Amino acid sequence: MTQKHLSYSAILVLAANTMNGPGITTLPDVAVDAGILLYIVLIVISVRMASFVCKRMVHAMWSSIKNEYYERVDSVDIDVKSSLKEEEPENCNAESSITVQLTELHTNQIQLEHREHYLHKNDPQSKLLSREDDSTLSLGDAEIKSLIDHEHKSEVSHLQPVLERTSIVGQSLEGYGRSTSTMVALTMVASALCLALAQMMLCAAIMDGLFVVVGGKSCALGLPNTNEEGHTSFVYCTIHSSMKPYMNSGAPVSIISIGWVIATAVSVFLGTKHLDEMMTVQYTFFGCLIVSCMRFTYVLSSMSANFDDLSSSSQSAKSDATDLSWGIGPNPFLTVGPIMFNFAFIVTAPPLSALAKRQSIASDALGMSCVVMGALYAVIGWVGAPVSNAVRNGLIKGGDDTNLLSLILLSGADDGGVSALDLICISAFGISILASIPVYCLLAQQTLVHDAGVAKFPAFVFSNVVPWILVALTYNAAFFEAFVNWSGLLILGYANFSLPLLLDSRLQKVRSEKAVLDDIDLDGSLSKDRRSSSEDIHQSTKITNVFFSLVTASISSVIAISLMPIPSLTVTALVFVVMIFATLLWPDASLDF
Repeated sequence: MTQKHLSYSAILVLAANTMNGPGITTLPDVAVDAGILLYIVLIVISVRMASFVCKRMVHAMWSSIKNEYYERVDSVDIDVKSSLKEEEPENCNAESSITVQLTELHTNQIQLEHREHYLHKNDPQSKLLSREDDSTLSLGDAEIKSLIDHEHKSEVSHLQPVLERTSIVGQSLEGYGRSTSTMVALTMVASALCLALAQMMLCAAIMDGLFVVVGGKSCALGLPNTNEEGHTSFVYCTIHSSMKPYMNSGAPVSIISIGWVIATAVSVFLGTKHLDEMMTVQYTFFGCLIVSCMRFTYVLSSMSANFDDLSSSSQSAKSDATDLSWGIGPNPFLTVGPIMFNFAFIVTAPPLSALAKRQSIASDALGMSCVVMGALYAVIGWVGAPVSNAVRNGLIKGGDDTNLLSLILLSGADDGGVSALDLICISAFGISILASIPVYCLLAQQTLVHDAGVAKFPAFVFSNVVPWILVALTYNAAFFEAFVNWSGLLILGYANFSLPLLLDSRLQKVRSEKAVLDDIDLDGSLSKDRRSSSEDIHQSTKITNVFFSLVTASISSVIAISLMPIPSLTVTALVFVVMIFATLLWPDASLDF
């Protein structure tokens, strides 16, 4: 049976879809606070940071194959050399040929183990095939030689990493042990659910908002409440077409809306599919995102151009309302977090990397997805900033919300309503948001199954159904948005950016130490074959540690800013410097100059 692979374009689209979330709808407002120049600079920095973290994470995953191969060969090689030293001198001439044969044999063993793991997950006949592989390994020398000739050892580079061993949780187990990996597993589940909850709430709100625009209202079921006329009803309706459609509508906190039902049904259905089985849907959703954003860009540009058509009596107000900063905006400190966390998708990248055919495909595709989404973010924020600023200052009639979709709905305020094309594009954008939810839920489900030992069905229910129930219970709650924002800030920041770099640094240290010990021959000399030099590893570790320190200090500074009622540059700089020194002195992330 052929192993499943994700192509370059598939990985790029999946990664881009996971970055498409609620954050993109806030970018026009963020660009106003940051200033256009600073906004672009922050996006470029975030793209570079996310790309580097992805590259190091992919390297840590794929290097595990080579590391496992060398560990197997070294252990057998040392045993063979020890036995040969005890024999007659004339037998020592066979050492080289035996070592080469054992090297090739163990290369093939690793291949068969990885393929057996794949078959166990994907083929009902895997147990039978596995037994056949095991029997093959027990054959005589002639059969083994034939098998080695058929499976050349260069194919090791084309094996896929075993996700359970090479995911972020698996890396923490290799680097730090069981207790730490348990904590990391809980963090991964929490990160995935935080991302999923934010997406789920936005999808349901978009659906309900569209029902209001198209049908005049949207309705939901909730606990009964007695109205002013003394009538009790389970049904609550709203005519407010915003991203919080049921706010101030009299509906209770816990409701089941029409939008919630539709979004839940689609999401749970997609959750039953494997990644490679939903690629047609993922490509479609990505196309919806691109088309809708292109339309949004055109609409926002047209709205900005219409400012020039205002009457002369409104010119003063127009000048004040459209006075947008092109350098540094009025609230630059408040914009670092929202921009950075638009790239908080890295916890979902290991399943994509594990399904790539080669390491370079995974690394390049994930990096390019950051570039593509960074360009999209830059355009949306740049074009939408003037309109958002105008709404803030009351220039646009009826404007009370600077959310991207709310701005698009305002485009038809003077023409009797938003156009049908814009409604279609808003619908397409809402559909595109659904693309990332199955990926987040899959991450949580796989972590529960492989690392917590939970059965598949309970894990599916907990990761795909329970989050939607939480959304229904808190759909109209004022605190839900704050909860998602803060949980994302505290969990996603460190889990997405700091943790992969810390694990990469740790694994480089652990694996290099093993390599040095295993490469020492019986005569005390250090072998230079089959491994990168210690100088190269040391240099790579230093670069990783520098990025780890900068990223962790930046995230800590963002959290400190969020905690302060009035942002202080002095306090922020102090937190940044303290975290730089703290991370540089971290035992497993220290720099040995």
